Amino acid sequence: MKNAEEIQELKAIVEKLCGKHHLIIQIAEDNYFKIFTDQSSGITLFLQLDENQNLSFYFLQRTYDVFYTGDRSDAHVILSLMFTAFLRFYKSGISCEQFDIAHPAVQDEIWGRYLVPIQVPILHGISTAKQLIEVVTEIIEMVAFWRESLWYFTGCPCDKCMKAENLNNSNYKYSLEDIEDLFSDLHSISSRNNYGDRERPEWVYFYDIEEEVTMIKSSSLAKFLNATLQLRTDKIEYLKGQNGTFVLSDNIKNFVHDDTKSEMDEYFERVNTNGKLKGYPVIPMENMIVTVMDDYIIALGRICGFEEYKKERELIRQRHNRESELLFPIPQFKWKEKVCPDQFELLVKALLEREPNVKSVRRPAPINQGDKGRDLIIEWNVINEYMSDTAPPRILIKVVGQCKSGTSTIGKGKVLDIRDTIETHNSQGYFLAVNTQISAPLTEKLESLKSKGLWVSWWNRDDIEMRLSKNQDLIPNFPKVITSRNKIKFVDKED
Repeated sequence: MKNAEEIQELKAIVEKLCGKHHLIIQIAEDNYFKIFTDQSSGITLFLQLDENQNLSFYFLQRTYDVFYTGDRSDAHVILSLMFTAFLRFYKSGISCEQFDIAHPAVQDEIWGRYLVPIQVPILHGISTAKQLIEVVTEIIEMVAFWRESLWYFTGCPCDKCMKAENLNNSNYKYSLEDIEDLFSDLHSISSRNNYGDRERPEWVYFYDIEEEVTMIKSSSLAKFLNATLQLRTDKIEYLKGQNGTFVLSDNIKNFVHDDTKSEMDEYFERVNTNGKLKGYPVIPMENMIVTVMDDYIIALGRICGFEEYKKERELIRQRHNRESELLFPIPQFKWKEKVCPDQFELLVKALLEREPNVKSVRRPAPINQGDKGRDLIIEWNVINEYMSDTAPPRILIKVVGQCKSGTSTIGKGKVLDIRDTIETHNSQGYFLAVNTQISAPLTEKLESLKSKGLWVSWWNRDDIEMRLSKNQDLIPNFPKVITSRNKIKFVDKED
């Protein structure tokens, strides 16, 4: 927000929305909000604006023993699955990563879950205070609508609703024998598991913590998930790749490996399907896939997000026209035959500055004037691999960025001494932007750095064009790099 008046306007709107939807504002600062749904839903929304007014947000799923007696791992796991599945198909869609937070004292119990949005179309193209307020409004209303929809199907477990229907939710049963009657042969999975059943919300649940397999029997939750699938406004396309299936919409890109699908079939065969495996819908997220058949819900913790989509896409780039039509539509941009390196670097910098999780970007020195192999220095909020109940799901790291332009594929020979560059500048990550594509050997080189504990990301032409389509007001600033084939849809700017 540009001034104190706009900040106060945002705070007033947040307070009004939370009051309307009976949400609890726990913290309301100029650039930070912590909003809690209630003790039965257990979702906490964290909204953050950095000094450049870039918006980011994430969620914590954690319930309390007011309504869920005993071990509450089941509530944390199941409610987080219901919430993230809902986000995947609500309006433009959000694809999240989910991270268990281990109980600090009790083994094989889940203290809560962080839910971190990764593919977030609504965050792209925000350039005015009005647009920012609209997005914040949509996020808050989205949380409220999820809660209302869930309890519509399952029945609210709060004291008031329970008393009205003469129900008692004080008993949480742990009998593994009863669970095995529904989910057979569970001991063949692993010894680290969590299980039980409740009356309200009604469910029987088993979670293999080690293998990341969740099985649920609940007619009400199954109905909720099937209703969630009807929320989607984007057409979903399923496209066969070499190693699995693309799940594509205009805004969200996922990829489900054949091995994951086969594993899902196997688990469904273990439950009561009368020996006939029917078709079932797929709800993929970044590191989780959820499906539903009859009254059974199965979720696997498997990687099926945007990075898997990109890897598989590169394997089939040359396949037939139908796949090209779905994955690589005719470009709306025209690139200069000989791109100006300086303007290309400035274009990448401008796009990074509008990237939701980028805090700051600077050029340490003019191009070709002794910058020691670095074009940009970026402060980037990334996933914290060491998160806990006291550590947040994102951390701010310093990233060295390099921009390489050319007329053909960028190979390893154009990008030298990456590790030395990172270490020389005391950075924790590396970012590369190219105006064409990167070669397979260079891709392998960058992937190898990830395996050594470094944060690595890159943009090729497709990634840049996707971001430019959301930020078309930038195009006239870089005439020596790119122009639009069609009329530019300029974004109204504030005075």
